[in-house]
Amino acid sequence: MKNLIPYLSLTILASCGEKNSSEKAESDNILENLTYSVDTVVVDAGNELINLSMGLYYSDVSPDSKKLYQFSRNDHALAVLDLDQLKIAKKIVFEKEGPNGIGASVSDFMALPEEKFMFSTFESAGIFDAQAVKLEEIKLKPDDFPEFDGEDYDLNFQLGISSNEQFLYALPGNFSATERDLALLNQSTKTAKMIDIPELDDTGKFTIILFSNGMGEVHLEKYFMEEYHEKLYLSSSVTSDLYRYDFQKDSLDFFSFPITISPKKKTEFPKTEVSSKKEQQEESRKVQSQISFKNLMWDESRKLFFRIGSIVTSSDSPDMPAKISVFLYAFDSDMKLVGETVINDLKHIPEYPFFKDGKLWSYVNVEDELGFAVFTFNL
Repeated sequence: MKNLIPYLSLTILASCGEKNSSEKAESDNILENLTYSVDTVVVDAGNELINLSMGLYYSDVSPDSKKLYQFSRNDHALAVLDLDQLKIAKKIVFEKEGPNGIGASVSDFMALPEEKFMFSTFESAGIFDAQAVKLEEIKLKPDDFPEFDGEDYDLNFQLGISSNEQFLYALPGNFSATERDLALLNQSTKTAKMIDIPELDDTGKFTIILFSNGMGEVHLEKYFMEEYHEKLYLSSSVTSDLYRYDFQKDSLDFFSFPITISPKKKTEFPKTEVSSKKEQQEESRKVQSQISFKNLMWDESRKLFFRIGSIVTSSDSPDMPAKISVFLYAFDSDMKLVGETVINDLKHIPEYPFFKDGKLWSYVNVEDELGFAVFTFNL
């Protein structure tokens, strides 16, 4: 591969908000006068191959944001990318079966501290080290927990584990579940509980299921769960509202924000079941034309949370591209909204975004090479 670091330097000095003359001189919106620049960098893969057939769908960033781990289900290999050097540090090849097997069909992947990893399938999960050795096997069955007695749960849906490995958490239910609760399992006490998260219930109402010729195709809106500072943040793509669960205090807080630059949530529900591809596309456009939110991100350099929202408006003409509006929101460590703005001039919605060294990184495919658009924000 060509060594292109950086591949492209594209500088955009864009004002992301216009100040109205009637507004007060000093604003509480820290993003009101935001400008930014963008550099595009490419990872040097050397003689290795990075499988981008699914982008960074099976990937995670290390807790210190120095490494990105990208898993390929084709060969069960984990590429360890050094984000400081922009090159592959190594590849870890995992076994599919056997005592150190990760399973034939990995559904979720998670990077843990001390370069440990959790792989989940629909039936089991395990924690592995950097030598591809299984350190712990996790088999979650409702029958093993009296708290779930009589319930038909798929406990492995979006299964995660706290950084101290004491708590397991998931959003149980089959793929068509319209409502989900937070399942929390204490590994020390071997006890479990279900926690109601009703403000995220609308997420499942945007599911679109196509049944045609005996086959099924499902579109799901996304749930997000991230741990920061020993607290679990739960959100979804359909709303700006979110929950924060404190593992140590066993407490749940709900947050709703006075957002003004965009809608706060999706409101127009699609038809849940459709019978043709055309009908599916029509209902999907109905969903995509509404506000959609990304995961919550922590910027250690500023001690702020950030989140991205977007709206895609399809053109009436097939020759014209869709109109994309991208929004950025900022929150302090207590989850108070402290800034919001429209990010002008973006032609693509940031994909798999995360913060590193005070900059926003998002995945881009550069001529089938792994690249990142790196945003420098000037607040």
